[in-house]
Amino acid sequence: MAELKLHHIYKRFGNVTAVGDFNIDVADGEFISFLGPSGCGKTTTLRLIAGFEKPTEGIITIGGTEISNAEKGVFLAPEKRGIGMVFQSYAVWPHMNVVDNVGYPLKIQNVSKEERLQRVMKMLELVHLKEYAERFPNQLSGGQQQRVALARALVAQPSLLLLDEPLSNLDAKLRESMRFEISAIQKELGITVIYVTHDQSEAMTMSDRIVVMSMGKVQQIGRPYEIYTQPANQMVADFIGLVNFIPATAKGDRIFVNGHETLSFPNPKKLAGDAVIAVRPENITISKTGGMVEGVMNHRFYMGDSVDYRVKVKDQIIRVIQKGAVYGTYHDGETVYLDFDNVMSFAKEE
Repeated sequence: MAELKLHHIYKRFGNVTAVGDFNIDVADGEFISFLGPSGCGKTTTLRLIAGFEKPTEGIITIGGTEISNAEKGVFLAPEKRGIGMVFQSYAVWPHMNVVDNVGYPLKIQNVSKEERLQRVMKMLELVHLKEYAERFPNQLSGGQQQRVALARALVAQPSLLLLDEPLSNLDAKLRESMRFEISAIQKELGITVIYVTHDQSEAMTMSDRIVVMSMGKVQQIGRPYEIYTQPANQMVADFIGLVNFIPATAKGDRIFVNGHETLSFPNPKKLAGDAVIAVRPENITISKTGGMVEGVMNHRFYMGDSVDYRVKVKDQIIRVIQKGAVYGTYHDGETVYLDFDNVMSFAKEE
């Protein structure tokens, strides 16, 4: 276990800046997710930490020791960083059984056969694979192979564990169960984890803090609740969860919804001119008797535990999510009324 610090990290490939001025201090035992769309720089940042890429600028330290300092020419080889890594592809060796796959890092460290077996079996018990010790990868499911890869990364007792989209090849139900498996193992071992994902549900459920990235830059760092309820900008609000963006104009201490002269909200950010208000679908209530705005029920999608409504308000479709029990209450073409709560506001992005 170790603290990780990245200070003013840049990575350029020719004229392209893949990572720009990345800064974070990760506490010992913290679970941090790098979250963002494809090409945002999250995997490149992970590779910089692992030592598979060299930073163009900046300093990386693990446990107080500089492992990379571009200015001083310091660069510690990946195998000397005390890091475990799990990739998107399981990368388990097909010709080795589970015990040999997991024990391989210890074998190359010249750990004795007796100690190696003891540590491997302890790790297999932790990932619930003890009864599969003699099986080969082709005899395992995708989730079991991913747990083999996880056990192999952990058996050498790394100071830091890096995971690069480790669940993206699994089906939805297995992916969900593996989230909790990994989270439980991390808490039991108290290990520091950096987790790369484009799946906001994974980041929200597993992380102590989330680093939201876009186009090589950090957009926001915060706890899941903070990121969701107080997004730093329109990009973060859009990427984390579902949201309605409604054109508006900021004047003084109010923001007025365009086309609705009497509908306005407080302007705590002191915005001026073109703006947008943002409201989560679950923060909109729907009724037949009256509300802030009038609309027409455009369509309904029954999801079992919830109903996803699309309401047409003038020339815009507003998404509303309510509990599934109210599905039969509203019908397509019916006039309905909407009330907004927990409204956010942003300057209009070009």
